[in-house]
Amino acid sequence: MKLRWKILIGTAILLVLMAASLLVTMHVQPESEVEAYKKLLRDKGEKLELSEISPPPVVPEDNSVSAVEDAFRMLGSGSENVPYAMQMVAPGKALVGWRQPDARNSDFTNTWDDFAAGVEANRPAIELLHQVLERPKLDFQLDYKKGFATLLPQLAPMKRSAQLLYAAAIVDLHNGDSSAAATNILTMLALVNRDTSDDVLISHLVRIAIMNITLVSTWELTQATNVTDAQLAAVQKSWQQMDFLKDAQNAFVMERIISAMTIQKSRASHDGFMEVFGSAMPSGGSSGGGSTWPDVLENFTEGPRMGIAEKMWRSSWSYSAELQMLKSEQAIIESLRTMETNRSQFYKGDYDSMLTQLSSLGLTNAGEGFFSALRIPDFREYYRNPALARAINKTLQIETTKRVVNMAIALKRFQLKNGKLPEAAGDLAPEFMAAVSIDPYDGKPLQYHPNPDGTFLLYSVGEDGIDDGGDVTPAKPSSSGTPNWNWQRGRDWVWPQPATPAEVQDFYEHPPK
Repeated sequence: MKLRWKILIGTAILLVLMAASLLVTMHVQPESEVEAYKKLLRDKGEKLELSEISPPPVVPEDNSVSAVEDAFRMLGSGSENVPYAMQMVAPGKALVGWRQPDARNSDFTNTWDDFAAGVEANRPAIELLHQVLERPKLDFQLDYKKGFATLLPQLAPMKRSAQLLYAAAIVDLHNGDSSAAATNILTMLALVNRDTSDDVLISHLVRIAIMNITLVSTWELTQATNVTDAQLAAVQKSWQQMDFLKDAQNAFVMERIISAMTIQKSRASHDGFMEVFGSAMPSGGSSGGGSTWPDVLENFTEGPRMGIAEKMWRSSWSYSAELQMLKSEQAIIESLRTMETNRSQFYKGDYDSMLTQLSSLGLTNAGEGFFSALRIPDFREYYRNPALARAINKTLQIETTKRVVNMAIALKRFQLKNGKLPEAAGDLAPEFMAAVSIDPYDGKPLQYHPNPDGTFLLYSVGEDGIDDGGDVTPAKPSSSGTPNWNWQRGRDWVWPQPATPAEVQDFYEHPPK
């Protein structure tokens, strides 16, 4: 046999071996790794199918959804005008919204009568929303079989309902009706606490946003001179019932299941791939690759390049994306479980450990540089989601807020009964709170110190985990140059005290830009 034929035969054999090796690397090996990891998760008791987490239907007599959806239809679209309340106007100081001579914000000023008339126009919707207090569940009966395409029409009206109830509570407080204000605040809390069927991540984040609105109303209630212990105790109990860590766990379990469903659909067929990625298909080789190609080459090769990208995704890259997604979600879920199990321990350490673990789960792909050079888009980029860790950070923030609110209400109740503030936080237990709340950011009790003037200093050490003695100086300078005194922007997160009339007037005369 001539040397040339030997070389050709050897080259052919080598190409066959390379193709076989590539097939194993591209498909068989990644698929087996995904299945092995899924088995590991199932052996640990993890739920990976939608049917495993679908709750039983809520019986109608327990479900508030009918009244709530009727209220939603009355609200229409758009956002509610809300006046300043708990507005930070000086370091550690907030104006009391209901005490102001008019109802105003940066973009409107109304008399209280005019503002109250606007709230009163929504009275039928408010009364319907109050019915959520009478039934223990709020089930919108969502069908998640459509995955990320599932419509969530309740989220925008839920937030608008919270804004309406917040506005109503401020009007109530201005009118001296602390009982009605407390009812509206309890309704805001119930909208979140009763919502048991909506476990996707975006819904969890909307509920956190609603709780931040509720925080403002709660602070305003604690400034009322005629609020009663019974009203404060009811609001405090409702705040305590919030389980943000469990809520986040459920959201990430659902996120994992829906992500896997979506990846599997995109892998199963061309139609499934186009349903998932069709709107994201790049044009003109937007995945990049170093040099700029001539337009004629870009346009001529776009179809084949997209075809190769789909083939690579469906045969290989979707498996590595699914594996990374499963591992990332599991790291987050396990961290949340650790936090829930050890509620009195140090959460920031768990969060930092989770971030380290997530950073080690990067995607790798043999030949990645080759495909990039040919401008073959890698659709795995859509599953590299840095927002997941930020969602956990928001969960820790609202959990910290809950603990500060609980203690602030307990301080107010102690003051109502005893005519003075306690000398130490421990004096609040067990009558006004079971135990002094632990700060999730340093593992120590929240900081409390009474001031000689009858006010008090209550704070969390904040995200850096360092106790700066109640320093409200912004941890990061404002891009506008105007200090941002938001209570969660300081080096320590200080529960605001009411601003003086002079501080309020200075804010009105020199509003932040």
